[in-house]
Amino acid sequence: MINQFISKSKPRQLFFLVLACELINLVYYAAYLYKNHYLPAPFALDKNDTLMDFYNPLFGVIKDSFYTTFNSIYPALNYFFLKIFAIGISPDNISTPFQLRNDFPVPGLVVSFLYLLIIWLVVHIGEWKKIQFCNKGLIFLACVLSVPVLFGFERGNLVFLALLFLALYLNASNSWAKAIFLGLLINVKPYFVILLIQYLNIQQFNKFDLIRSILISAAVFFGLGLLAGMNFIDFFKAYISFNKNTTLSVEGVIALPHSITALSKINALINFGEGSRYTFWFSLVKVVNYLAIIALFCIALLRKLTPLELLISCFVILTNFSINTGGYILIIYIVLIPYLIQSSEYRKLIIYIIFISAIPIDYFNILNVNYSVLSSYLGGNYPLIDHDFFISLGSVIRPLLNFALLINFLWCLLKKYPKVNEAK
Repeated sequence: MINQFISKSKPRQLFFLVLACELINLVYYAAYLYKNHYLPAPFALDKNDTLMDFYNPLFGVIKDSFYTTFNSIYPALNYFFLKIFAIGISPDNISTPFQLRNDFPVPGLVVSFLYLLIIWLVVHIGEWKKIQFCNKGLIFLACVLSVPVLFGFERGNLVFLALLFLALYLNASNSWAKAIFLGLLINVKPYFVILLIQYLNIQQFNKFDLIRSILISAAVFFGLGLLAGMNFIDFFKAYISFNKNTTLSVEGVIALPHSITALSKINALINFGEGSRYTFWFSLVKVVNYLAIIALFCIALLRKLTPLELLISCFVILTNFSINTGGYILIIYIVLIPYLIQSSEYRKLIIYIIFISAIPIDYFNILNVNYSVLSSYLGGNYPLIDHDFFISLGSVIRPLLNFALLINFLWCLLKKYPKVNEAK
C-alpha cells in the first residue's frame, strides 16, 4: 500500500501536500495560542518553559557553575557556544534562568534566527543539492514548519547545532573532514556516537575511520573540557545518572514522544501513579521496542549492509531508542530525506517521516491532564489558572509511525540478507 502510494505520487505533488498539511498545523497552533494564550499539544505542558532549553544552560554559563552547581551533561563545545551569548551579561544582574530570559530576550531571538540559518544551510548542502523537484526556499519552509522543528524552536534546544554538524559530516568527502565533523557532532550530543556503527560492521570493518573518529572526538571533548574547567569524573557520573534516572519530566517526555518507549510514559498520567493494571502492558511496549532495536543493531553489525542501509540503521536506532534524546531528535530526518528520495529501494520509508512531520491530527484530544503552571511565556506571561491541558492524537500516532518505520526497515533487511554471510 505504501509502495503504491509513493509510486503513484510525483515528488512535487507530494511535497505540496506536505506543505499544505503543515500550514494547517501552523494555523491551528496559532489560533489556539491566540484564543487560549498557550500552545496546544504536542508542545510541552509547561507553558512557561519556552526557550528554556537554551536559557537554563546559558544561566549556568553566566554564573560560572555550568559543571558544578548545575552538573551539566552538555560537553564543553556547547559551553563555549553559549559563552558567545553570555558576553555583556553580568552574573550579578540575574538570579534565575527565567529572569535571564525576561531581562535578556535578544539572545533567544538571535539563537532562534541562527537555528533558522542552520536549516537553510542544511537544505543547500549534501544530498539536498541533488533534489530538484521544488524550489529550495519552499523546501526550507517545509522543513521549518515540520512539527519536530517547531517543537525544537519552542524549546530552544541546542540539537540544531547537531543537525548542522550531521549534515556537514555526511557531505564531507575527505576522511579527516568526516572525522572532524563527527567529533564535533558527538561533542554537541554524545548519543550521535551511534554513527560509529558504520565503521564497526564486522564484514567491512573500517578501523582507520573508527580510530580517527574516536581520537578526534576525545581530543575535542577533553581539550575543550580542560579549558572549561570540567571535572571529567563528575561529568561522567552526571551523564550516567541522567541516562539511568532521566531528569526529564513525564509531561516533557510525552509532549512529543518520538518512540513507543517514550509513549509508554503516558502510563503515569493515566493513573497518576505507579502499580496500576496498565503497568504490565506499557512495560511490554517498551520490551517490544527494545527487542526490535537490538535486532536492527545486530544486523547493522553482522550483515554486509550498503552504506545507505548502515546510515538508515543509525538514524532509526537513535530516534527509537532513548527517551532522553527528546522529541526534537526527529529533526535529524531532514538530513536523511534526500537519501531516501534517491533510493528506489527505500523510498517508501519517506511516507513515515512525512506523516511524523506533517500529519494534522493534533486537534484531536485523547487525554486531559491536570497540570499546574504559573503563566504562559508565549501568551505574554498570561496567568494560567484552572486550565485543562491535553495529550493529542498526534502524540500517540507519531511514535507509532516511527516504530512502524523501524519494523518496516528491519523486515526489508531480514528479507534481503537472510543469512549473516549472505549479501546481495
